Amino acid sequence: MFCVAPSELETKMNVTKGGLVLFSANSNSSCMELSKKIAERLGVEMGKVQVYQEPNRETRVQIQESVRGKDVFIIQTVSKDVNTTVMELLIMVYACKTSCAKSITGVIPYFPYSKQCKMRKRGSIVSKLLASMMCKAGLTHLITMDLHQKEIQGFFNIPVDNLRASPFLLQYIQEEIPDYRNAVIVAKSPASAKRAQSFAERLRLGIAVIHGEAQDAESDLVDGRHSPPMVRNAAAIHPSLEIPLLIPKEKPPITVVGDVGGRIAIIVDDIIDDVDSFLAAAETLKERGAYKIFVMATHGLLSSDAPRLIEESAIDEVPACG
Repeated sequence: MFCVAPSELETKMNVTKGGLVLFSANSNSSCMELSKKIAERLGVEMGKVQVYQEPNRETRVQIQESVRGKDVFIIQTVSKDVNTTVMELLIMVYACKTSCAKSITGVIPYFPYSKQCKMRKRGSIVSKLLASMMCKAGLTHLITMDLHQKEIQGFFNIPVDNLRASPFLLQYIQEEIPDYRNAVIVAKSPASAKRAQSFAERLRLGIAVIHGEAQDAESDLVDGRHSPPMVRNAAAIHPSLEIPLLIPKEKPPITVVGDVGGRIAIIVDDIIDDVDSFLAAAETLKERGAYKIFVMATHGLLSSDAPRLIEESAIDEVPACG
């Protein structure tokens, strides 16, 4: 434990303030609110910038103060119009780069296109493309939270800080769920089991995994690997080659591995967007005897009519960080 003299602390803060500029990358209310809270916490003023759309939907950015030789932080939250959000960020980063900023750090809680981080049948790895565009525009550092896949960090050739929201979610469970000791952490698919296990171990609770027919929309099934070639005549390939007739994979009946009867079920994941899989999981848990169902995630995107569907479902509450 050590103390810093007030005059010394004030000098250090002034140096920091003089070399730091904080921008909000769009006029979206949530982004502005987050930026103001960060500025207040740091004790700095928001940088002056105009971000707006031309009548033809082109994005225009006008930085209204000098950033030469300064450390710039650009805060961007993803709105419903994700493509406009991406362009606002890229154009602002490039504007700061061409204005000779010393460094440019992007603060992006939810990294857009993060679900498209695997190769799909005749598709592309869009999150790799976006990472390349950000680096090319001039980004020197990225701060984000709970990337959909950790491997996305490897798409960048700049430092990436992938922060964790789990401490806040764990705190919520302990403080806001009165009988949380009677809860069980649920993975809605085997792919989510590792995250659920992490929560369960830190809370010292049991774990349950839903396995079977309910599949995520982004399942690997869409890339064609579940459909092996149905070769009826091996001689058509080569006279001496015998290829066994392979049977396509079939979804097993839905099962819940673990006891949820008379318990609070807490489904944990990183993104809540298309809620179909969450609704199916909630129905299954209700049938197995869970009397209360929570869905917890870092990124509550809730696109389209997701809020209405949740309201009409067996889900009792959906806490999300943002």
